[in-house]
Amino acid sequence: MKTFTVLSAVVLSLLTGCTIVAPGGPDAGKPIIKIVPVPRPRPDALPPPKPLEASVLYVVNLQRSSANLANQYAGIITGLASYWEGSGLSIVNMGLIATYADQFGPRLLLGRNTAAGAPASSLALLALLAGADAGAANYQSLLPLIAPTLANIDDGDIGPALQLFAASGNFDGNGEVSEAKNVIEFGRGLSSASLPAALGGIDRSAFFDVPHDLFIVVYLQPLPRRCALGTDACSVDGRSPADIFAEADSNGNAAWLSFASGGMPVGQVVQLSVATSEGESESAFQTRCKAVPGFPTAVLDVIGPSSNAYFTPLMQALNSAHSGTGHSGDFCTLIGSKPQDAITALGSGVAALAVSN
Repeated sequence: MKTFTVLSAVVLSLLTGCTIVAPGGPDAGKPIIKIVPVPRPRPDALPPPKPLEASVLYVVNLQRSSANLANQYAGIITGLASYWEGSGLSIVNMGLIATYADQFGPRLLLGRNTAAGAPASSLALLALLAGADAGAANYQSLLPLIAPTLANIDDGDIGPALQLFAASGNFDGNGEVSEAKNVIEFGRGLSSASLPAALGGIDRSAFFDVPHDLFIVVYLQPLPRRCALGTDACSVDGRSPADIFAEADSNGNAAWLSFASGGMPVGQVVQLSVATSEGESESAFQTRCKAVPGFPTAVLDVIGPSSNAYFTPLMQALNSAHSGTGHSGDFCTLIGSKPQDAITALGSGVAALAVSN
């Protein structure tokens, strides 16, 4: 009978989550059943939600003078990425193009794709740059050599790579007056490449092949805009960039983004401008920037306010068409020694849009 009782207790413990304790002392050998609750999954429990994912495209002014801003650019790029990742928004792929195209047209200059695994060591790119006289004279011949590093770039390589591109002088955009032409043409050709891989081109479709929860466009523009929104100079194919960016196809997807597969709902394409002020005098601009804690005053020689209003009305137009899809940050504030509040303010709007969708 005792055997049956003990066996029954063991079976009961397995079914209900209790344990059998055999204490020492005078009562040794008399099993005592102690109830220990064991958490059990609810039959209606749902799997954890899928992490939100985003693609990020940086559109960066890489005129020759921007070689002096390479580290500031890199700091903004890595700072935003860190904020979004910490907020639960996973950056699946990141790509970077120039504000004004080089002789090869609208093309991907560098990027990172989580499917490609860990980025390559920074030593490869740094060694090439060290032996290339800052890369200015050998830019075109260097491209095929550094393309593998650029196509899966390490954070530490972003600054040197941007310095190489700017110092080359290939992205001055001589004769270009539109702020939007290169990014719009790039978006329309997401599934193709304008420069063959043998010449150092990067296959953009490997980065932006399918849409994710968000498509984020970040502009880094510390120099005066070359056109004002609404003018003929700013138009692309005779249309305002604001109208092109806000246009949806018959499925409600952004008409200017041509993914190899699928489409991106126009309300889930968000644009951020990190730019110098528009409509501010040079003296007021310098005074305000110098008041930013840790602002590197030496860069005032290569940045400036814009008399042309482009980003201010563009972000207003985007938000009017699709609420929450346009955000702005001040370039001077974001390159100071304490940019975290500005990064949080800029990045949080994007994170909020991701959650609302």
